[in-house]
Amino acid sequence: MQEQPGPGGESWERPSGTQPIASLNGTSKHRAIPQRPPGMPRVSQPPNVPRVNPPPATPRVARPKREEVEPKSLRKRLLWIGSLFLICAILACAGGFFATNLVNSMNASSGAATTATNFLTALSKQDYAQAYKDLGAAITLQMSQDDFTKHALSDDRCSGQITDFSEVADSAQHQDTSQSYAFSIKRSKLSKPYQIRLTLQQDTEGNTWKVVDYGKNLGPSQQSSSCK
Repeated sequence: MQEQPGPGGESWERPSGTQPIASLNGTSKHRAIPQRPPGMPRVSQPPNVPRVNPPPATPRVARPKREEVEPKSLRKRLLWIGSLFLICAILACAGGFFATNLVNSMNASSGAATTATNFLTALSKQDYAQAYKDLGAAITLQMSQDDFTKHALSDDRCSGQITDFSEVADSAQHQDTSQSYAFSIKRSKLSKPYQIRLTLQQDTEGNTWKVVDYGKNLGPSQQSSSCK
């Protein structure tokens, strides 16, 4: 087969393999491979880093809706709260009133009982002047100290001197502004004790308790004929 001539009359036949093919950079030389400079350390390939999975996504919580309080429900709540405070205030006032009365009653009972004990103690010691000081105006306006001393000496002569006395259990009585107590009295000439009731009232001037009644006499209700 004949070769077809190329443009300009040149042949299309490829040159033989003995001639080198020029490089694509426009020169007849091949590009050299870059070499590592002497003394430069060899860099090893970094190890494979394990891949960390991203944390799971946090689920979003829906914000709770605020319940709207109806006006009627709010009024009922306020009414209940107001009623509760009112009841507590009433109970507190009532408790304070009863506590005050209880304390006053205890103080009154203590003062009256002390005066009654002092009166009988003075009689047992035959200190009639001191016993007369424990008497209230209801007695002292009708009886002088000398007359009181004569009656007390007469009771001691007939029934004997007071050797012991004690308050009768559950005998205390409170009526208006007065207190009364029953006492069991022992005398040296009597085989059995007898009882007398002392009534006391609070003195408005000295704020002290006074004996306003001790019965007909300080001795037993029935005495022997020789003592009358």
